[in-house]
Amino acid sequence: MEKRLFIVGIVEGDLMKKAIVLQKLFAEKYQLYHNSLPNLHITLEIVEEDENNLGKIRDAVMRASQRIQKFTVRATGFACFPPPYKSVGLLIEKTTELTYAINTVEEYLDIYGIKSVKPFGSEFVYHLTLANTFLADRKWSEAEFFEACAMVDRVKAPLSLSGTLSQIAIWHPVRDAKKMSQGTFDLLERETAWSKL
Repeated sequence: MEKRLFIVGIVEGDLMKKAIVLQKLFAEKYQLYHNSLPNLHITLEIVEEDENNLGKIRDAVMRASQRIQKFTVRATGFACFPPPYKSVGLLIEKTTELTYAINTVEEYLDIYGIKSVKPFGSEFVYHLTLANTFLADRKWSEAEFFEACAMVDRVKAPLSLSGTLSQIAIWHPVRDAKKMSQGTFDLLERETAWSKL
């Protein structure tokens, strides 16, 4: 996993504020993290890193971000991913804008000869992870995981939280911020994007 880089969407606004509250609730209830919490994000792509391609990955993502305008993302419910992942997250609606952003990133990675890794298959479920075993200080048990899933299953009202995906970043899968970030790129403001077309 340490040779993989995650290309992620950074969200701001109400969705992120509520997600942080939920992440803290899970972390406290299940004692998953001792110090800092993992940064919340939406994984867009996963690529393999080697000593020769980091610059190409950065260039590809930078160029792609220059063609993508900031857009609204919506959480429409909760998602539970069973063992071995034991992950609870907010389900992100796959909109035209999200699909365009992903396709644009893939297009530029392809131009630079970088292939995406599809560890979860071609039908990826886009989500914002609130709690899981990855990067946790304490791995939660299956019983705890299923308890958390039962808790979110009881949320009856339709969930509709929205925020703005405003940046695309390249991350190593570690919690240390200095080692994690390999570049963060702002997306275009809406009027800027339209004026370039």
